[in-house]
Amino acid sequence: MIVCVTKLNLKKAAVGIVILAAVILGVSTLRGQDEILQSVSTANEVSFDEKLDTIEKQVSLLKSFGVEVDEKPITQSEVQIPNEFDETYLNYNELQKQQGLDLEKYKGKRAMLYVYRVKNDESGTGNVTASIVTYKDKLIAADICVPEQDGLLKPIINDKI
Repeated sequence: MIVCVTKLNLKKAAVGIVILAAVILGVSTLRGQDEILQSVSTANEVSFDEKLDTIEKQVSLLKSFGVEVDEKPITQSEVQIPNEFDETYLNYNELQKQQGLDLEKYKGKRAMLYVYRVKNDESGTGNVTASIVTYKDKLIAADICVPEQDGLLKPIINDKI
């Protein structure tokens, strides 16, 4: 379970909790829904070792995978990666491993979660989000959340939005 530590007002905290709930719901429904997704080529080679120490660099990373987002995150908050992964985290980490990332080495660490509204989602609802999780400005997790598909999460790499 992700624990958010933040100094926000009640309204912003509620938005963060709703987003977190969508992430958890999406992870739990992830298995068996991959056939919905269509692959696209990723001609741009992007290094996950590049520091994402600015919002501009994060937006640029997402754009390099064909994900167009607003220039400002919907939310950014500190999260705690649990020491032990439950089934939800194990499933989420499998998603990360598909794109060359792994949360195992970050167990027990505090990380930053940035959530962006996706502008080029095909659903046309405007509800699709892209999330980036960083530790010491290094990318450790990333996903696209599609609420219209019961909170489906998919990798930012090799997937159509």
